[in-house]
Amino acid sequence: MYKFFLQKTDLNEATYYYVEIIRKALILSGEEVEYVSSLKQIASSDKVLTIQAKAFLLVWLRNPKQYLTIWFQGVIPEEAMCQFENSLSKYFRKALWEFLERFALGHAKKIFFVSETMLRHYKKKYGYAKNNYFIMPCFNQELDLSCFTVDKYKSPSFVYAGSMSRWQCIDETLLLYKKIKQQFPQATLTLLTKEQEYAKQLCEKYRVETDIQFVPSNELQDKLKEYKYGFIVRDDITVNNVATPTKMNSYMAAGVIPVYSDVIGDFKSQFSGVSYTVSFHSIQECLDKIVELEKNPVCIGKIKEEYADVFSNYYSTDKYLKLLNREFLTKN
Repeated sequence: MYKFFLQKTDLNEATYYYVEIIRKALILSGEEVEYVSSLKQIASSDKVLTIQAKAFLLVWLRNPKQYLTIWFQGVIPEEAMCQFENSLSKYFRKALWEFLERFALGHAKKIFFVSETMLRHYKKKYGYAKNNYFIMPCFNQELDLSCFTVDKYKSPSFVYAGSMSRWQCIDETLLLYKKIKQQFPQATLTLLTKEQEYAKQLCEKYRVETDIQFVPSNELQDKLKEYKYGFIVRDDITVNNVATPTKMNSYMAAGVIPVYSDVIGDFKSQFSGVSYTVSFHSIQECLDKIVELEKNPVCIGKIKEEYADVFSNYYSTDKYLKLLNREFLTKN
């Protein structure tokens, strides 16, 4: 039997969707699967999946012979250096998580990475050289072709959905939009966030006119359908280089054209041939690409075809279920 050793704080909408794909693939291969939150619920004969290197070590310490699988969602040592940048504790946290990462990479029977860039990162940093990995990006939405309507693409409406955290580069997003607004006076920006008061302060600081709203997560996709473009702005740091933000999947599933920094490693290769995306390295490049897109009406047939191809290959639950069942999880 497989035991998914997870704490309540481990699961959100995106992580649950990811581990559910793994669970369904295991069931297809004939395995039984159970979610557990206590080490006492794990028998020595169980195969165990964790999504934290710390949890991985705890299971191993209890039984070094346990069959262990881990999903690396992100690079925690580098995240700690960003999150605690003003505290000396960042160095201790970094060293601790590096030990945990190295240990898990060395002892796991199977490993899930979210990107090819993450795989290269671990190869370079720790000398990881095994072939016991599977790469699947983070995503939690299926494509809704009913979102692709002529009306939504008539005007340059922009949206940002998410937190006001610094790593989300909301300041840079507002400054970028300010430049776009100068080029396209008819442009609009909606911020969909819980942190409405802070969002208002930032908009006042940068003198940007926006519509600030909060939408519950279960209503977000319906709301996103209203917009033409969606922002994903990121700094060029390792944390972002290896990531596959679910925001890209959410936007595209709702027919929203993503406007995103080209620092997200796997997105460079996955979306390079998709004409209805705006990948940029500089503000000027972003402006130039939006100007080019705004010259002509969106071809509904073409954008549907392009996005359907992405969801048939990169964001395909069925594809990963088949690959996991036939080629990865069934091999010891």
